[in-house]
Amino acid sequence: MTMQSDRSFKTDLLRRDHATPDIKREVACWTKWEARSSEPFEIHYDRAVSFCVVEGRAEIAFTDGTKLDVQKDDFVTIEPNIRGVWTVIEPITNLYRYRDGKP
Repeated sequence: MTMQSDRSFKTDLLRRDHATPDIKREVACWTKWEARSSEPFEIHYDRAVSFCVVEGRAEIAFTDGTKLDVQKDDFVTIEPNIRGVWTVIEPITNLYRYRDGKP
């Protein structure tokens, strides 16, 4: 499966959209996460999470074959019970929040 080039992307488990100014204001107080390493690392999403990419770029390859690139100003939501491998292409900073069943 190829990487998605359109910024809007949606499946049952993933969603990526351009972060609007309203979204950027909402996420400003969320937890910061940074990754600098280019070594791929695996992650298991056991809870739903949303994040906004503040800077940088990465690719997430999910176990179902989906590859999602994320870059500055992307707003991404990942539903629980999916695994993926992150590959950081440019040092990345995200603001994230676990949703814990909340919309």
